[in-house]
Amino acid sequence: MADVARGKTGPIPRHLQNVHADTTGTKDVPKYKYPHDYPNRYVVQQYLPDALRGTVYYHYGENKTEQAARAYWENIKGNV
Repeated sequence: MADVARGKTGPIPRHLQNVHADTTGTKDVPKYKYPHDYPNRYVVQQYLPDALRGTVYYHYGENKTEQAARAYWENIKGNV
């Protein structure tokens, strides 16, 4: 919310917008990749606007549940 309050936003990536109406009949639009169509339900894809690219909003805690979740995602992302 702090980034939004400071105006650090940007346009929503085009593949996340509903672009059907303005792209009918063209093939020049980036396509959304449905994570459920990929192994482990994960696909590399930009979700944040360019102005926020690389920003991390969540940090895993030190408890064993969050560390297990961290290990799980690192394993999946390492296999992509």
